[in-house]
Amino acid sequence: MTHIDRYDYAFDPEGDAWAARVLRRIPPQGSVLELGPGPGAMTRVLLARGYAVTVVENDPEALSALQALGAQCIASDLDGSDWTAVLADQQFDVILACDVLEHLRRPDEVLRALNTVLAPTGSLIISVPNIAYAGVVAGLRQGVFDYSDKGQLDRTHVHFFTRRSLERNLLDCGWAPRIWEANRVPLEQSEFAGCWKDLSDAQRSSLRDGWHDFDVYQWMVVATASSNSVAWEGAAARAQVDQLREELQALSLQQKRELASLLEHQKAFSEAKEIIEELQGEVARLHKQTMLFETEVQRLGKLLFDRTLLGHLRRLMGHR
Repeated sequence: MTHIDRYDYAFDPEGDAWAARVLRRIPPQGSVLELGPGPGAMTRVLLARGYAVTVVENDPEALSALQALGAQCIASDLDGSDWTAVLADQQFDVILACDVLEHLRRPDEVLRALNTVLAPTGSLIISVPNIAYAGVVAGLRQGVFDYSDKGQLDRTHVHFFTRRSLERNLLDCGWAPRIWEANRVPLEQSEFAGCWKDLSDAQRSSLRDGWHDFDVYQWMVVATASSNSVAWEGAAARAQVDQLREELQALSLQQKRELASLLEHQKAFSEAKEIIEELQGEVARLHKQTMLFETEVQRLGKLLFDRTLLGHLRRLMGHR
């Protein structure tokens, strides 16, 4: 496995994978600046959906893959300043920094620089590993803090974040966190499964009980520039109004369909009622005819009986 292959992966864009959930935070259209995308697992989906994508990447293998995909590429180290000069006259609707801040020596400087390239109503979407994950804590309780090729303790991580520390960094760098989302991973399915299993029941309980976020493996936050809060809130309000209008139209169409269906049912019921009334009338008429027929049968039977009896009496009398 090459260095860059470690960060390549496939996912269902319509599924519930973490990358798919991140992409669902992006508006339906616009321009995207993606920081450190690696070989472009998310870039590929963005381009297929019609977004204009610019990437900042310094790995030669990744750049080759990204250029083949058709992304606009800036070959630069995010810890440097060259990339900010290239983007000096550009603004983006969305900036993606997914699992990249933890690899930077100066993430604060990058966050401050991003303020200048985000459109007034745009958003910054960040994803970082959560060092407060209970699996990491389970390892620490046993004296284990071993770096590996990927995961929470990727050997290239030089910064670690919790939700609180990331929030403080954002606020200090001119960003207003708006939306938080957690990627929860069961401890038994993580790279810390062994450490978790080796804890006593009491130790595991102490990590779970009263700690709602013990299984948060990654945090995602959608942030906006603090200086553009009014513009962003106005855009968010308009988006909400548009969404409510669409929902109202959908409800109106559904109501019309249900009303049409009800009218059809009423019409069918009315027709069925008429048919039932006709059948009931026919049944009543046939019942009346049956009663008359039975009366006539009884009369004829009685008449036949009387005649038979009379004939028999006559024969008896003649015999005398």
